[in-house]
Amino acid sequence: NTIARILYGGPTPPTPTLPTSGQAKVYIIDVGQGESILITTEEKSMLIDAGENNMGDDVLTFLDTLGLEKIDYAIATHPHSDHIGGLDTVMQDNVIRAFEVGRVFLPPAEHTTATFEDVLDVIEEKDIPLSTTTPGQTIDLGSGAVVTILGPVTEDIDDLNNTSVVCRLDFGETSFLFNGDQETPMEELLLQSGADLDCDMMTMGHHGSSTSSSQEYLDAVSPEYASISCGRGNKYGHPHEETVEKLEEMGVEYYRTDLSGNITFTSDGENISVRTEKP
Repeated sequence: NTIARILYGGPTPPTPTLPTSGQAKVYIIDVGQGESILITTEEKSMLIDAGENNMGDDVLTFLDTLGLEKIDYAIATHPHSDHIGGLDTVMQDNVIRAFEVGRVFLPPAEHTTATFEDVLDVIEEKDIPLSTTTPGQTIDLGSGAVVTILGPVTEDIDDLNNTSVVCRLDFGETSFLFNGDQETPMEELLLQSGADLDCDMMTMGHHGSSTSSSQEYLDAVSPEYASISCGRGNKYGHPHEETVEKLEEMGVEYYRTDLSGNITFTSDGENISVRTEKP
């Protein structure tokens, strides 16, 4: 895509494989009709979104069970409340208030919401370092784990879903792709930008909506595993039948929070294992 190449200088180079130690874990936290993801290594942690406003307590409880006292990095993928509501200062059980947070990353989006403004207020109140994401930017999670920002590849976006921060985690020979709520138009721009999308596991865009995860995009990622964050009996019908059919036709092993609860993907740098809260 011409815009992407002008703004960001062409394809994002593949992340080099670094020596690893211990395990990297990706937790897909069950927050109902929303999304929250936690990445941990032996050294650091990263929280990507925290679900809807009323799910903040659930996220806190989950983090408590792991014994976490600090979140080194937090990413608010985009301004919609079902992703960043748990970061909202209105809630007393706010994730940012309860934990020490090293740095917060936000998308380069001009559009905001009331929830987004509240998140900005608490960041300012607690004087937490703040950065805007840029494609190609890397975040070191220690132990050989690296997160690379892939998108959005342009700031000229009308739909808030397509402002979603898209990033990948590389740990040894294993890789994970986190798509937020990005939909087909942004997927197309990512494909055209030359971003390295091939990953072993991916989160399905926009809760498994048919407006995301085009066949071309799925083919580029070619995942072995996928996760779908959605609420049981949600009014949107997520995940949509079209998305599920694509995964099944490709032979992708997929998991849904509405059926399995919390989902844990564990990598030793060579292989990925999966554990679910519910059988």
